[in-house]
Amino acid sequence: MDFRGGAVLLVDDRHLYVAAADPAVDEAVASLRIPVGAGLAGRAVAEGRTIYSPDLDTDDRVDPRVRRTGTNAGMNSFLVVPLVCLGEVIGALEVDSARRDAFDDVDRAVLEGLATQMAGAIESARRHEQMLELERLKNDFIGRISHELRTPITIMSGFVGTLLTHDSDFGPEDRKAMLGRTRAAIDRLSDLIDELLTAATFEAGMAEAVIADIEVAPILEQIKADAVDPDRVRVVCPPALRAHADAKLLKQAVNLLVDNAMKYAGNAELTATPGEIAVRDHGPGVPAELGTRVFERFVRGNSSMPGMGLGLPLVRSLCTAMDATIELEAPAAGGACFRLRFGAL
Repeated sequence: MDFRGGAVLLVDDRHLYVAAADPAVDEAVASLRIPVGAGLAGRAVAEGRTIYSPDLDTDDRVDPRVRRTGTNAGMNSFLVVPLVCLGEVIGALEVDSARRDAFDDVDRAVLEGLATQMAGAIESARRHEQMLELERLKNDFIGRISHELRTPITIMSGFVGTLLTHDSDFGPEDRKAMLGRTRAAIDRLSDLIDELLTAATFEAGMAEAVIADIEVAPILEQIKADAVDPDRVRVVCPPALRAHADAKLLKQAVNLLVDNAMKYAGNAELTATPGEIAVRDHGPGVPAELGTRVFERFVRGNSSMPGMGLGLPLVRSLCTAMDATIELEAPAAGGACFRLRFGAL
């Protein structure tokens, strides 16, 4: 084929971007994000068919802004075919020329054949990357859970062993302190096991929510009472407020959010309004590069705090079971805010 340049465009969040090009496009073109359904490439993806424009200057389907951006200005004719893999359009392959009406049916057939091979290669590469990421997450999870489970066991073993060996050396207050630390380690181990079992239960589809009209205030007050430091948990909830949810799952979901806020920020504010519960903290907030990935299993930021990366994914699973949603916001004043929204009563 005789062409000036070509590019592979891929779909990301309902927009096309240049993933590869030869010759390389300039920064202005590389930064373009074309909505699926807009322009020639966007139409090819949305409609799943080849589109050809013999003269870009007379084609009313062309976006003038994109047409004159950077290296695009040198184009006069444009041929684009969708990249289809397993029935899904994942992007587009395009070639262009400085000549008008530069491409014919043979060029079209060649590009469509190449697009078929390319779509398969791109999907294979993506699956390979996914496998590598899953392997990394698995190894990270195994290492993390080993540490998280071993820590309370080590504490329990240490104090029990000390009491058995040197019991006569300690007074009542020392024994009480050691037993208190042992009890805290047992509670931590129990919480970890419950978290793992709950996540596995929902993953296997073995748990169902019992949706009912429930009072919100008593649940939030109990969550505050159960917190590590109740004085650092603030509850704002109208006494008569009700929600359409599963009381047990709601308590567990909000409790996980409060634990998360206490762990990373040291405080939590629970504000309930009709159809919504917000859990806010004033800590460092969620790193921007993580975004909504915090709701994926085993994903954690660069924190040394204990945890397995299951808390927030479990919150999302609990919300889904109750036909509720969970959203993360970054307040202008800092910190993080998780909003749990319910269906209508």
